[in-house]
Amino acid sequence: MNASASEASEIDQKIRVLLFPSGDRQFRGAREQAIAYLLAHAEEAHPRLLALVEGDSPPVTVLAALPRFGRIESVPVLEKALRHASDASTVLAGQALGQHPRPEARAALESALGDARNQVVASAAEGLALRGDRASCPALAAALSHPDLDVRARIRAAMARIGCGEG
Repeated sequence: MNASASEASEIDQKIRVLLFPSGDRQFRGAREQAIAYLLAHAEEAHPRLLALVEGDSPPVTVLAALPRFGRIESVPVLEKALRHASDASTVLAGQALGQHPRPEARAALESALGDARNQVVASAAEGLALRGDRASCPALAAALSHPDLDVRARIRAAMARIGCGEG
């Protein structure tokens, strides 16, 4: 096996570790080691992780890992999950965009504040709260006209976390 094939095999193995659904301490450590390896081999690993996020129920561990790569290519994939995946995946996609370092991620979250689905709007507000960027205050304030009381409460909570002032 040449070095490239060996590296691809190792990437496959690390992706399997990332996908394994375990929350115990030992496995969290193994998952972190796998992510570190994938980050070190981002040119090959990142596109493969993006491909795993297609569909209504993307793997939660992949959604959580994508922001750590900091690549712009993941923003539209995460935005698609935010807007079109199941409610549970929408929440995780909003959090992932909130942790993504690219400014395009903030723009995607602000745009999602106008979505028709309540969960999308609430998840976008939460993502913006995670970012903590006061530049999002005007977009959040504009979203306070949302018809759902619970969604408006979540927008207000996000505004409070960011420090937007009265909402």
